[in-house]
Amino acid sequence: VDMSELQLERCLAAISQRCHSLDQQMANPLKPMNQDRVDTMYDLIESRTNDSDYDQLKHMLLREELISMLQSHLSEEEVQLLLLRYGMNDSTAQALNKGPLTIAEVSRIVGYKPDKVRRMINRSLKHMKSVIGHEWIEYERELQ
Repeated sequence: VDMSELQLERCLAAISQRCHSLDQQMANPLKPMNQDRVDTMYDLIESRTNDSDYDQLKHMLLREELISMLQSHLSEEEVQLLLLRYGMNDSTAQALNKGPLTIAEVSRIVGYKPDKVRRMINRSLKHMKSVIGHEWIEYERELQ
């Protein structure tokens, strides 16, 4: 056999591992309060990966913080353009049943030419980057 001793040990260790079914019942004897409770491995895995409520709350708080930051540094018109562009304006996004809007869609809503909307959005983003610097990078990452 063209294998080192370490490779053979690893192979034997891998072969000796037990396979478990996700439907296998498990009980935690270290938790006396839950002696009657029997979960499956699937329940255990699901409970560790079900972070949707946490993610929704985190997203909502980040959104509120971002809107507050925008309102403190930009004009109301610039804030509105950014909210529409990135799908953060609840009423318009729900009415159109969409998330982020294109520059053309935003321009139709606000009544400006698309080029003016694009310039205003770019100017606002550049201003926010200069004002809050490193925090803006995190916001941009969350927006995408």
